[in-house]
Amino acid sequence: MVSDPSPEADLIRALANDLEPVRPIPPLRVMVAIVVGVWALAAVAGVVALGVAPDFFDMLLHDVGTALVFSGLGLTGLGGLVAVLAAGVPGRETAVKVGFTAAALGMAAAAGTGTLLLLQSPLLEPPVSATHHLACLARAAMVAVVPALSIMWFAGRAAPHRPLVLVLAAGASMAALGAVTAQASCYLDDVRHLMIGHIAAPVLLAVVLSLPLLVALRRFRS
Repeated sequence: MVSDPSPEADLIRALANDLEPVRPIPPLRVMVAIVVGVWALAAVAGVVALGVAPDFFDMLLHDVGTALVFSGLGLTGLGGLVAVLAAGVPGRETAVKVGFTAAALGMAAAAGTGTLLLLQSPLLEPPVSATHHLACLARAAMVAVVPALSIMWFAGRAAPHRPLVLVLAAGASMAALGAVTAQASCYLDDVRHLMIGHIAAPVLLAVVLSLPLLVALRRFRS
């Protein structure tokens, strides 16, 4: 067989030689299960290290506000997780939309509940120290980091087109799940602390974690 000497054939061969081998992407359900498992291990470690607030389960079962905030943050985390991972899987556009919709509804439920509780709280209530806000944000961040890195590993295999958006979404979703763990260990019963140290965690920590997650994503892509 005589090779085609045409310039078009030479160009095609040159382009083919420059192509990198395609790295397989695991099924969406497998990736979600792995990241949730990593988060669960981090959450258990956090609860073992920090303990559970004595009245947490009683508040969760009998206080509507606590249950809505807890459920809203959980829905934000899981919905965002599914959306971020589905964005790297061809043909899963519907899962992306459903995931982001669920995350938005969860955040709206948590923030709306916190706002209503804040409006009902006494105006002259003494403020909580900023140290307490930072402590719960730090707890949420510690639980969120490793699961967020596992998302970056999967995302690096998919070569995302909008890495900054992906990093922010991944950081926010894992921070929301981290805030769920922090809420279980929080001993403070203060609405303003609930808003700053817990409900705002997905937004605040998404920004804080964006740089290290972006660096990790670039390393995993190389």
